[in-house]
Amino acid sequence: MTIAGLLIGALLAAPGAQDAPTDWSATLMKDLDAADAAMRGSHPGMVDRQNPGFVAQLDDALALARSRTGKVGSFAGYWWAMKGYAAAFNDGHVSLNALAGAPELPTRWPGFLTGFDGDRQLVMTVDGGPGHPPLGARLLSCDGSDAQTLAARRVGDFSGRWNLQASRILTGGEVMLDQGNPFVTTLHTCMFGVGGHEKAYALRWQPLQAAQRKERLADTRRSFRPANGWHTMPDGGYWIITSSFNADPTEQNFRQLTGLLEQLSLKAEALQQAPLVVLDVRGNSGGASHWSIELARLIWGRDAVDALPDHSWVEWRTSDANIAQLRGFLQKLKQAPDASPELLRMLETVTAGMVQAAGRGEALWHDPSSIPAGEASKPVRAGSMRSGRVVVLADASCGSACLDALDLWKQLGAEQVGVETSADSLYMDVRPERLPSGLARISVPMKVFRGRVRGSNQPHVPHRRYEGDMRDTAALEAWISGK
Repeated sequence: MTIAGLLIGALLAAPGAQDAPTDWSATLMKDLDAADAAMRGSHPGMVDRQNPGFVAQLDDALALARSRTGKVGSFAGYWWAMKGYAAAFNDGHVSLNALAGAPELPTRWPGFLTGFDGDRQLVMTVDGGPGHPPLGARLLSCDGSDAQTLAARRVGDFSGRWNLQASRILTGGEVMLDQGNPFVTTLHTCMFGVGGHEKAYALRWQPLQAAQRKERLADTRRSFRPANGWHTMPDGGYWIITSSFNADPTEQNFRQLTGLLEQLSLKAEALQQAPLVVLDVRGNSGGASHWSIELARLIWGRDAVDALPDHSWVEWRTSDANIAQLRGFLQKLKQAPDASPELLRMLETVTAGMVQAAGRGEALWHDPSSIPAGEASKPVRAGSMRSGRVVVLADASCGSACLDALDLWKQLGAEQVGVETSADSLYMDVRPERLPSGLARISVPMKVFRGRVRGSNQPHVPHRRYEGDMRDTAALEAWISGK
């Protein structure tokens, strides 16, 4: 069961640095050393015999970041050097996030932003000023660099996994932003394809405030996170929205999903007989897998779900920091009146097992609740009697436990629509490592997945791709219903 995303809430709420440091190069070096120590001490890749190249990857990431210290003279320089370090792992579970109190990045834009539509970069948002390319114009090059190379160097090198369509959708809107990154050049002139002709545009940079930045970037992604909930459809179907699988009992999402499952449990028979059930996971970047398992049991029936063969298994890195993180979350979960008994048992088993393995000097602990391939002895029971359609609506945000949900639901017969999802490596269930500066934290994976059918960094590709705006729920409902 994936619990990535459960374990970072307390740290994200922690107060940040009160006084901004002035020696940014030294700050970078100190935080890099701390991040490197956390990875070496707690990441399962360090002791993963199936991934002998991990240590070299870790060394290369550190060397690249250290080589950039000469250009670091501000928070922006520090930030982009650290972002490049995290991106070098090419793993969405190794992420860098600013803490409260960190300075804002100085941001400028030329009055428009581009975004990815397949392999094309099109103007997707523009202000009302003169001299800008029109909406829909295709970016061809800037200052002699072609559009693809431009995006990879300006954004991909600092976000990682640039081979994924989802990564380009989610972060490609930053190509036309100047965010103080000293490791990329300021753009001056760009060529666009407009009405079948090429046209040059001189960029006129202007400040972009944080609120405007968020709004404009949302236009380039054309996705959002709808509120959790459900409603009936005109044809007797059900539309169920789970835009986060966060299972932190102190968060509103936990209460919302708990209530959602309670409501739907009263309609289990109707769900199993419904002609159409839409599982809307737009904006869902992960959390805990037990939400998707419980939903599946309501829609397909418990017997059908529990009878599915599962030859995957996991191993946990038995570091003191990882054990402390799981213990802390277990205590928090025990205090929650609506906590899942299944999740509680899982955490108790994992925590106790890791402690025992660490006492024996074992770097990895094999979770006995997961069985290696070839050892499964689960009896096969009758499959689901469900005859209606189940459609999963997913966007580029779908990652981690959201991907696990699609693994399960598609195995049960669901059809995926929307756009290609994100992807994850085999390292997951992260803990946050607060860096010495107090400016940021980096996520450290604690376990490695074995025997997963979906490969490392392999996305889910939709059976039917939606070409419109993924934010338009009414249009999506009509499209899925065939109206």
